[in-house]
Amino acid sequence: PWEQEYPTNITDTLEDGYILFGRFNRRGTLFAAGCQDGRCLVYDVDTKGIARNLLGHVKPIASVRQVNKEIISWKCRAWSRNGRYLLSGSKDWTCIVWDLVTATKRTKVRFDTPVMMAQMHPKKNDEFAVALFQEQAVLVQVQEDGKYTCRNIPLDIPEEANAYVTSLSWNKPGTRLYLGTSKGHLNIVDLAADKVVYSTKITSTPIKGIQWSHDGRHIIVNANDRTLRLYHVAQPEAVPELQNKFQDLVNRVQWNRACFSADGEFVCAGSGHKAEHNVYIWDKKMGNLVKILEGPNEPLDDVTWHPEQPMIATVSSYGNVYLWTTKTEENWSAFAPDFTELEENLEYDEQEDEFDVGPETDSKRNHEDDENEAVDVVTCEKIKFLDSDSEDEDHLFCLPQLPMDDDDVATYDTAPPKKKIKAA
Repeated sequence: PWEQEYPTNITDTLEDGYILFGRFNRRGTLFAAGCQDGRCLVYDVDTKGIARNLLGHVKPIASVRQVNKEIISWKCRAWSRNGRYLLSGSKDWTCIVWDLVTATKRTKVRFDTPVMMAQMHPKKNDEFAVALFQEQAVLVQVQEDGKYTCRNIPLDIPEEANAYVTSLSWNKPGTRLYLGTSKGHLNIVDLAADKVVYSTKITSTPIKGIQWSHDGRHIIVNANDRTLRLYHVAQPEAVPELQNKFQDLVNRVQWNRACFSADGEFVCAGSGHKAEHNVYIWDKKMGNLVKILEGPNEPLDDVTWHPEQPMIATVSSYGNVYLWTTKTEENWSAFAPDFTELEENLEYDEQEDEFDVGPETDSKRNHEDDENEAVDVVTCEKIKFLDSDSEDEDHLFCLPQLPMDDDDVATYDTAPPKKKIKAA
């Protein structure tokens, strides 16, 4: 439905504090961002305004740190499937599940080591997985009353004695977890059987990220060896097969993050060069480089693609979020074939019989009958390629406005304080 399949220009900028990363929700109507001061901001994508300003962490939500001379990405972010809950993780060793409708904490989990990565279950709104620094990954289940239970995710591979999980990602049904380790192994854990069902070493460097396409049949693995690996997964229980590799053979740059386009036909990656803000776009099937988007002279830290539109959001090291979209040209002749575009204003010459009342014809009567038919402008059809197994589930598209005092600058984990009324 779009004139162009990938964006070309920066059209908007989101600025509020020092933003470190951002993610769209499942429908692309909201955009969550983590800040240096520990806040979680939720933007409305249409209005570009802040819908929620959540404060619950005392340290940055995400950052890029250098550990043992290896760049490790510390990022924790995830939307629940229904879009109501937001998972945030911080360097203060905690994860918080936010209820965005009430802007309150649903639960807060504290760990014994820093949180490297966290991700919500793709089907369940009360379950998420966490990768801990130099520790075993943990699966957390949240109960209705806010309490939670934790259990370790197995990683019983002999060669992985000194390794730990640096990245993780659920498959589309949520039955398996794909784990990337600090030793370059890709492990697949079957949670029902509670064991590792597949393991392979794809590189000798840490795996920084594992991203799935919307159809759940392809994954892109980002490692520290400056190479993006595309794998094909035919079935949820199938073994991933290497399909293609993407890299910059000339500049040999690192990739801060990689992702798929909305239709899954393109692979997008953000350059890790310190002097440029470039986004590389490849054709997934052919493997050729399609476009390089050149942004401002600010290092790029994060990149993500809109789930429905040809829109990309990039985050710079200066804390700014840039929205890339397509350049749309208006074509009114597509609606009215007899419409003529004018380069300048012209004086209109009325024809002699233009406004004469003529006899009513059959075609005119049929046209009036068509205009009297009722048109349904309320019912919205679902976008089929985003439906999962034809499930009918309510999704939070927008956030209700919360009553706040004028002097409130942030939405905290409790309701706004009630004003005291003095007795007369």
